Amino acid sequence: MLFIAIAMMAEKALTIIPLSGADEQHAVSLIGQIRFTGDVMYLYDATDSELGHTPLSEIGKIVFCEKSEIPTSMDNVHSSSVQVFPNPTHDYLIVQGLESNQSARVFSLNGQLISTTPISTTETKINVSDLPNGSYLLQVGAEIVKFIKK
Repeated sequence: MLFIAIAMMAEKALTIIPLSGADEQHAVSLIGQIRFTGDVMYLYDATDSELGHTPLSEIGKIVFCEKSEIPTSMDNVHSSSVQVFPNPTHDYLIVQGLESNQSARVFSLNGQLISTTPISTTETKINVSDLPNGSYLLQVGAEIVKFIKK
């Protein structure tokens, strides 16, 4: 089980952009923790009451942004954010739309940090050939993208 503590940030939003269907948006100031249990992501407030949950198989992206910049669709996010391909992949991921001085971090679905890759250009190639087959999370800045290693 992965626990992510969320610092109180005024006027920030967490947007879950599904592979299909409507976006789910939450004020970051109301989120106390994000927990990953099995194949489900749960959001809890500071009193440990559940705010909602989403199966990981339905999540396209998770974005932290200003409330005034909340994406309204998957297309809007892809046009101005991090893009990851090929997905699924065998040996490497190409990550585009990056800013210098960031890091790309790969996590297992149980929350274990697997690797960190420093970013120095707007496009980076990340070697994932040593990973066992399965689903993983790639975090770059405020975005989290699920990818599959085959």
